[in-house]
Amino acid sequence: MSELQSQSALYQLRRQVLSGELRGGTKLRASHLSADMGVSRTPISEALITLEGEGLLIRDKSGFTVRRFALEDVFDAIDLRGLLEGAAVRRAAERGVSDAAIADLNARLHALDAAIEQGDVAQYDQLNLGFHNQLIALSESDILIAEVQRSYRLPFAGPSAFPTQHTDAARFRASLIIGQEHHRQIVSAVTQRESARAFALMCEHARLAHQNVHVAVAARQDAPQLALVDRA
Repeated sequence: MSELQSQSALYQLRRQVLSGELRGGTKLRASHLSADMGVSRTPISEALITLEGEGLLIRDKSGFTVRRFALEDVFDAIDLRGLLEGAAVRRAAERGVSDAAIADLNARLHALDAAIEQGDVAQYDQLNLGFHNQLIALSESDILIAEVQRSYRLPFAGPSAFPTQHTDAARFRASLIIGQEHHRQIVSAVTQRESARAFALMCEHARLAHQNVHVAVAARQDAPQLALVDRA
């Protein structure tokens, strides 16, 4: 039961932080959270320590604080995600991947094309995350996979962090089309075992998110992800 409570507290608190319900700068104390959530302090304390390790909280003498990020932190996190994903696809290219795995990636690309054509952003988000996970899994490196997944937990660093917030449909559709071309080139590089090219393409692909962040900030969009970011 204690382990179940710890996982439940972790998921709930992580969701509240990532959704912006707990805004950057909010003080968190295990005693208060325990009373609010109706569980003992131990699972709350364990969840807070885990979230600190994920980079979402900062610990001080009085407890924990939801971390605030400067825009430079956002871009650094995006670039770090690109480097980690790049390392994963480079390793996949070096190892070589099966025809079946390449066929699965191409099937996902076709589904992404259909989502773009239909303007189904929610479907695109889901398929895009799945595509990235498929690519990373091809590295067959448990450490790389775990570190990539950890980078995704930052609210603005994942592969589909901001798309549902955009109101400029034409610009956003153009961004998706560019991203799809990146996807195809990355699959091509992995297929042909061009490891250096795969790495460079994945790093460049991640940097598309820089533009998404700039647009969201310039438009003063009330994206939940930006609740943790100092936009002054």
